[in-house]
Amino acid sequence: MKRLLFVAALFLSLAVPACLGQASAINGQIEGTVTDPSGAVVPGATVTIENVGTGLRRELKTDSSGFFRFTVLPLGTYNLKIVSSGFADQAHNGIEVEAGSTATVNVAVRVAGTSGIVEVTSSAPIVEPGRTDLGSMLSTNSIENLPLLSRNPYNFILIQPNASARPNTEFGVPRKINANGFTDRINYQLDGNNNTQSDRAGIRLLPISDTFIGEVQQVNNGFAPEFGNTSGTVFNAITKSGTNGLHGELAYIFRRPGFNARPTLLAPTAPRPDLSVDSYFADAGGRIIKDKLFWFGAFEHVQRGLPSAVSVTPATLTLIGLPTTYSNAIPFSQDVFFYMGKADWQINSNNRLSGRFNYFRNESPFNNGGGQTVLTQTYLFKDRAPVGAVQLISTLSPHMVNEFRFALPKRFQRQASFDGTGPQPAITISGVINFGGSPNTGLVFTEKTPEWSENFSYTRGTHTYKFGADIRYILDNQTNAVFAQYTFGSIDNYLAAKNGTNPKSYSTYQQTFGNPAVIYNSLFSGMYLQDDWKLRPNLTVTYGVRYDVYKIPKADPKSLFAASQNFGVDKNNFAPRIGFAWGVSKDQKTVIRANYGVFYDAPQTNVYYNALLSNGNPQTFVLNTGPGTAIAPAFPTILSTLPSGFNLPTQDIFTVSPDFRTLYTSNANLQVTRELSSNMSLSVGYLFTKGTHLPVYRNANVVPTGNFLADGRPILRNGAIFTQFNNIFMAESVGASNFNAMNVTLRRRFSKGYEFFMTYTWSHALDDAPERNVLDSAALMPEDPTNRRRDYGNSFSDRRHAFTGTGVLHPHFEVSSPVKYLVNNNQLTFIMQATSGDIFNIGSTRVLNGDPSIPSSQQRPLYIGRNTVLGPSVYEFNMRYSRFFPITERIRPEFLAEFTNLFNHSNFVGGNGTSGAINTSATVDAAGNITAGPSFARANTAMDSRLMQLGFRLTF
Repeated sequence: MKRLLFVAALFLSLAVPACLGQASAINGQIEGTVTDPSGAVVPGATVTIENVGTGLRRELKTDSSGFFRFTVLPLGTYNLKIVSSGFADQAHNGIEVEAGSTATVNVAVRVAGTSGIVEVTSSAPIVEPGRTDLGSMLSTNSIENLPLLSRNPYNFILIQPNASARPNTEFGVPRKINANGFTDRINYQLDGNNNTQSDRAGIRLLPISDTFIGEVQQVNNGFAPEFGNTSGTVFNAITKSGTNGLHGELAYIFRRPGFNARPTLLAPTAPRPDLSVDSYFADAGGRIIKDKLFWFGAFEHVQRGLPSAVSVTPATLTLIGLPTTYSNAIPFSQDVFFYMGKADWQINSNNRLSGRFNYFRNESPFNNGGGQTVLTQTYLFKDRAPVGAVQLISTLSPHMVNEFRFALPKRFQRQASFDGTGPQPAITISGVINFGGSPNTGLVFTEKTPEWSENFSYTRGTHTYKFGADIRYILDNQTNAVFAQYTFGSIDNYLAAKNGTNPKSYSTYQQTFGNPAVIYNSLFSGMYLQDDWKLRPNLTVTYGVRYDVYKIPKADPKSLFAASQNFGVDKNNFAPRIGFAWGVSKDQKTVIRANYGVFYDAPQTNVYYNALLSNGNPQTFVLNTGPGTAIAPAFPTILSTLPSGFNLPTQDIFTVSPDFRTLYTSNANLQVTRELSSNMSLSVGYLFTKGTHLPVYRNANVVPTGNFLADGRPILRNGAIFTQFNNIFMAESVGASNFNAMNVTLRRRFSKGYEFFMTYTWSHALDDAPERNVLDSAALMPEDPTNRRRDYGNSFSDRRHAFTGTGVLHPHFEVSSPVKYLVNNNQLTFIMQATSGDIFNIGSTRVLNGDPSIPSSQQRPLYIGRNTVLGPSVYEFNMRYSRFFPITERIRPEFLAEFTNLFNHSNFVGGNGTSGAINTSATVDAAGNITAGPSFARANTAMDSRLMQLGFRLTF
């Protein structure tokens, strides 16, 4: 029967396609070796573990080498007991199992005597000698206590070794993340299930709340074959669960305008914005049936004011005929709700079922205003994200465990008109004001990603074989905004049209026509096979292979451009992996880890969306006309139908190269970790990543004219190859990158009232592939489409130095009362960040190479390399102070005050790669010579000035 079960599970694992299949993404394991007083191994000993919180029990016997391993364990604290004939029973208590962790418990049993059971209470070694990958785990203690004014756990990416980023003060992801030298290449997960939007690199699918997250697992290099779909970092948020004991929290946090420092870039005479926040949240968990059925629930509501200053003066508004109140700050805000319900059912001794439902809701009125855009052009942003998930863990025998997971997440975003939005058409007076209706309403984005995962673990002796399979469908519906817009060159021209004296005094009129919706589907799949081999008691080897295949959306065979009629699927995505962890001495207090592997990055579906939308025969397009044509309307007319005589202008094309391949990296690392004390470790490591097949967009419809700039760049002619089209933006997988990094990490886990985590990374990221389809670099193009070597230089995400430190300090002093009451029950936590500034490209004021698809801001002057300017460094210190008023051992009220950027340092950061913190545009002549250098003046993007909020929390 065992053989039949093994064969059946193997067949299922290999028959079902997979893309994640990550058994260690939500569970951990306990392993060790049992020896006698002489050091000889003890085979056949009975090893029993029990989860302290839920009563879950597992039992097995040590093999011929005295080795035991419990796999796919739910997270929590475990007690372990050893029973063997001729030896005293022995118990090890307080073993913490975290997501992806391997708790090593080596037991030396004593000869049987008159004394009772030998009990030992100690944590597993902090150096984790059985773990081969590089990463970190953020504990529940840190998540619940570190300062987090945003209430956004994604900002915890900041404290991961070998990665750096800019925090997000809302509920989005951090920006300009550097992970393995790539920008925003993150595989976001929730309880091991996919939580990454497919369209562009770097976007999470479901926003999450700090109130229901129990741990954060971050793996940044040396993944085992069970992990995939990223060349950067895995960020796996683990939700809390119920236990036999009732536990939870209630809290209210608030911020008022007087709490905050004046924003760095705010004009001295401008009123201080009202950045008020009101947030209340609650979570609780407990049992329905002891040791059988558990529940957990969480709720959070956040109201956050994010007003946008308007630069249009009341005098200008009066001249145009608009209310002067339009010069007031626009009351942009967020109204956010989080919900979660979860149940864990121990069906019987061999089967455990977990079910979870999350729901996110956000409504943000007055979106996209500020500057020259007044409130009538704002819109209501609606965001919804429900997700349901189940997990079934089945223990088929003491050595065989099967895990099945299913998740159904959905993201729905909409930009809609509301009471504050003006009627169409949208009106722009160039350089003065944007008013009328919004040109951004009607946009809809919906993505559903049902996912099935199957994982099977089989332990045979010192080997644990894992077979995994997963399939993820991606169902997308993107609908573009629908609008009509008049643009005027001056106020006088607008007034002439408004008064009827010259209804065609505008510069241009634009209106969308056609079907704005594009529906497309994808299927991401793959599988893996791996072996965790305890080659020796102090040597673990993990090796295996992963295979991924990404079936991308179906092309339109009627496309006018041949490359857009069929999209190829890369089926050669085999990824071998090998890594080891070696405890150098018998006590295993020094561990050396080394890994090598190939990692494939899931393609961004927007590459194919753009090719479907702009294929030469567009289903939606913008009518664009000046006032002098026969089809030009009289202001403020909106055309009801496409006018006769309209001819579709020469089109721009987005397409995908027939040779397009999946981006992959070759990663290698070496790390030495030393236990400094039972709760403190020091790690020093080196990482190398080589990127291949990076996607790059190139204008494929330009040819050299035969003329050159003085530095050798060819001057190009547009529309020269396919004369029926204008620009042809072709996605090609031709880029390459190199990343080298050195990291030092000092960690102390919580003990005796404090913990800290300090990490410093030096790194250098180089590539020849300015990427276009990434969250933080949406429009970058190569300088010379005929020679990528001209673009080889610092990557957009290059951040040479990055230091982050966190700490939780909760000391206890043994002193006499009443001093004891004053000095105890205080807690101080902090996050500090010090990093190099963002990288900037020196652009120019002219299109020098003749290619109109490359803006002048990306056209470098003569003899200037790519991304050569380093912006100002970033320093930020965030802090939370808590004062506790314990009523009983379990009931503990708390007052808290927390700060972002406590010392109010002005941090100027990057924008889109060509502008942001500083002005880097040089004035050039027609030959590309600099006639006036960049001003390097600080521009329009900066991190938050000091923010403060107060709160009350009750934990029980």
